[in-house]
Amino acid sequence: MRCFASGPVCLLSLLLASGSLPSARANVYATNLRLNGATTNLAYLTTTNVSISYLLNEPASAGVTISIKSNTAVVRTINLTGGAAGTLRGTNTATWNGKDNNSNNVTAGTFSVSVTAATGGFGDWTQISDDATEGNYAAYTPTGIAVNRNTNSPYYGRVYIANADTNSFVSGVSAGVVKCNADGSPPAEGLFNAGGWPWAGNGNSPWKVEVAADDFVYVSDWSSNGVVLRFDQTISSVSRVVALRNDNWPNGGLAKLSGPAIIGSGTNTQIWMADTNVAPGGVGIRRYNVTATGAVATNDLGTTIITTGGSSQLTHSPFDVAVDRSNRVYVIQNETTSGNTNYRTFRFPPFTNSPPTNADWHVGASDDNFRGAAGIAVDASATYVAVALQGVGSGFGRTGGGVKVLSAANGATVATLTPDVYHDHNDASWDNVGNLYVCDNFDQVWRAYSPPGANTNTTFALATVQIIGLTAPTLTAPGYACGQFQFTLNGQSNVTYILLSSTNLANWNPVTTNSSAAATRLITVSAPAPYNFYRALISQ
Repeated sequence: MRCFASGPVCLLSLLLASGSLPSARANVYATNLRLNGATTNLAYLTTTNVSISYLLNEPASAGVTISIKSNTAVVRTINLTGGAAGTLRGTNTATWNGKDNNSNNVTAGTFSVSVTAATGGFGDWTQISDDATEGNYAAYTPTGIAVNRNTNSPYYGRVYIANADTNSFVSGVSAGVVKCNADGSPPAEGLFNAGGWPWAGNGNSPWKVEVAADDFVYVSDWSSNGVVLRFDQTISSVSRVVALRNDNWPNGGLAKLSGPAIIGSGTNTQIWMADTNVAPGGVGIRRYNVTATGAVATNDLGTTIITTGGSSQLTHSPFDVAVDRSNRVYVIQNETTSGNTNYRTFRFPPFTNSPPTNADWHVGASDDNFRGAAGIAVDASATYVAVALQGVGSGFGRTGGGVKVLSAANGATVATLTPDVYHDHNDASWDNVGNLYVCDNFDQVWRAYSPPGANTNTTFALATVQIIGLTAPTLTAPGYACGQFQFTLNGQSNVTYILLSSTNLANWNPVTTNSSAAATRLITVSAPAPYNFYRALISQ
């Protein structure tokens, strides 16, 4: 069912737990930061205008500050007032004219650019996305969601949604992966890509999605018992690697793996999966190491990190897993029986030499408002844990759907986000600055929520601006041989020079043009009959 709010904030029933809230990181931030439309370094001989474009995930109500630095020293500050151009949700553009704060042209050097966005924030957790934006409703059956948290990536802030059905409302979107900018707008290469994989589109294929620290996107196919595919940031078919396969299934190939959680990068990448088979038949939480090929080695059955049943406090079966920066493990159980005493969410200590049996904390036993846990995510600062709840029942008869925000320290409920209790939620994720992203399957949209409080965040451009500066070239080491006059031009690299000659030092005529990546060049010209003088000028 689709329903759109009349404005950027949907009707939301928000329940806050008593007690003080942990501090949240900034929630307004700039992504898609480009200099002259690119993420590659710029180089100019003299000062010039540089276009600085960026995308804001929400309006910067307290303004935007653009800083131009030489090393650590700020040479130019551009302040934009909240509500004015440059502080609005979506794509914004500002121009640096190459001058410092005293309106003087900057001298030669290399300059970095950063964009700091600020907002007065909100009193409570508040929706900052717009349901009516195409990218927000492009996924017809949103089963998984993830955000690129790599600040060194040109795709920083991009949102990925696993879509397990065809969307007749949005052209070209079927089972596969929806890609959005942080404001829900389509990226340059388009909203959707299936990555060349035959997704079943049956509500669990694709299933969950995660973005690794090195920009690879991992997507699971639950219809294939947990096959995991790896893609680049555009989900291109040429980048596809089958990272986890049926030869990696433990328990005689009977595992039905949900997840993944992705930790590390490169050859240090780990894939963590949850075996949803009920104890004692399930293998619990399993960890795999990725090889240089981008895939788990053939017949590698992984390592058991947390067991189910027996002496383990994970008594039923895990349904999803998340791992924080300290390698603490967060696990959910998808309990649906009313009054069931099994716990629903756990935090386990880091794995050392053997699987831990006792959790640091566990919550949700006998809590009928904590049924149908389907997805779990921990924020970048390990302050909050979000649990997406499908609830139980169907249609308007469903109860318990929503998202719980828990304290990562002790599992206490911080907030419960429920547009309505019959809204089943399939997954949750966090961006790098503390915003929460959720998949509302009833409304068939993904939403982003801001934590409470005023905040600010700085994004640094990947590209730099180099002002080379002009220095006068010199001509040295003249020589003559076989009717050719030779000399050395001492100039600057990547600069084009025009060579001129004169017989009287008054009238000069061009002889040749020289371009080179080298600063020093050997110049050869035909020797004229009369004596000539030569000089070099920079080509403008």
